[in-house]
Amino acid sequence: MSPYIVILSTGSELTAGRSLDTNSGWIANQLFELGWKVKKFITLPDDPNLILKELQSLKDLAKELPVLGIMTGGLGPTEDDYTLETVLKLTGKTSYSIEKAKLRLTKIYEARGKEYKDILPNVFRQTFVPEGCKTLDNSVGIAVGFIESLGENSYLVCMPGVPSEMTEMFKRRLVPELKKLYPRENLNQRTKWLWNIGESLFQNDFIEPNRDEFFKDAEWGVTANRGYIKCIFQSTNESLLETIVHRLETQYPKIISEDVFQYVHEQLSKMGLTISVAESCTGGLLGKKLTEPSGSSAYFLGGCLTYSNEMKTSLLGVPKETIESFGAVSVEVATAMVKGLCERTGSTYGISITGIAGPLGGTEVKPVGTVCIGLREPSGEISVHQYIFPGNRESIRENASNTAFFLLYQSLKK
Repeated sequence: MSPYIVILSTGSELTAGRSLDTNSGWIANQLFELGWKVKKFITLPDDPNLILKELQSLKDLAKELPVLGIMTGGLGPTEDDYTLETVLKLTGKTSYSIEKAKLRLTKIYEARGKEYKDILPNVFRQTFVPEGCKTLDNSVGIAVGFIESLGENSYLVCMPGVPSEMTEMFKRRLVPELKKLYPRENLNQRTKWLWNIGESLFQNDFIEPNRDEFFKDAEWGVTANRGYIKCIFQSTNESLLETIVHRLETQYPKIISEDVFQYVHEQLSKMGLTISVAESCTGGLLGKKLTEPSGSSAYFLGGCLTYSNEMKTSLLGVPKETIESFGAVSVEVATAMVKGLCERTGSTYGISITGIAGPLGGTEVKPVGTVCIGLREPSGEISVHQYIFPGNRESIRENASNTAFFLLYQSLKK
């Protein structure tokens, strides 16, 4: 039986509006892709009484049905970190220190030129967990996560609030445990990405016409991202999922893809190809995304961040006359940028991006969001794709860099 899942985020900075809770949405999305749906989000300040009250409610609910509470935050070294304290009150247990975490803490201090005696007592709080719990190692930070029983088939998971620590712990430590605790027998899943289409339009054009045929025996969900939506389909009927995906590919042949980031990394590595980038409006974001996977040095040669017209000319050899005649944001300049880039780097693939990220710089002819993306393929062929991306500066830059990946994906797929 699937658990009743509640995600709790603690931190007065969240309830005061000083910080955004990105953990809850991320966890919910990960759980959905694993086959579980979240019932409720709860955000709490650093108030031990309020936290204990909510945990007691989960424990009471666990008497009626399986409950899974996932709480982030409150495991740090400061006096406003109350997670361990409230869990101990809830269960009546005592705590103990994890030796592995203490050793890690000591090594970190030694690396900073300090000794064991320099570690403040409250810093060691991060190494303590309740007696008898299942521990979740922290390979990024210090604070140890843990899983505590709330009753029959019911559990409370406590993880750090720092996103980098939480996401690593969730993927590597928690997911394997959840699959043991709540096995999803015979549940199959397919995920596809659709580009430059909104959630509402996708639901209207694909889900509604096929609801009676497909979605009585299959569940679906959509996650919106900059430039694409991730479409997830789940069912115990694998052949039904294959039919859904085939219909999707038939309806959207030009804008459908797999995970482009993973595919590009795998194919460039596998095929022994190389790539370089010339970026203007994205300010190095495409290069950052290309180099995020471990092993990207096998194919990424480097890039030029040519934000000004002068740099486009001096570093990439873009003729001044081309910029003066057509403007920096143009098919002609994007072509010259990627041509000059590959001549200088010798990479088999090259990508150029030039655009208007805003909020200033737009005109009636070239409004804010206008972006030209040039792609040079191993054959030497150069193509330039022009878009008008919606949103603010951040959104436009993300859209442009993500779309560049999609264009590269399409070329590799050929």
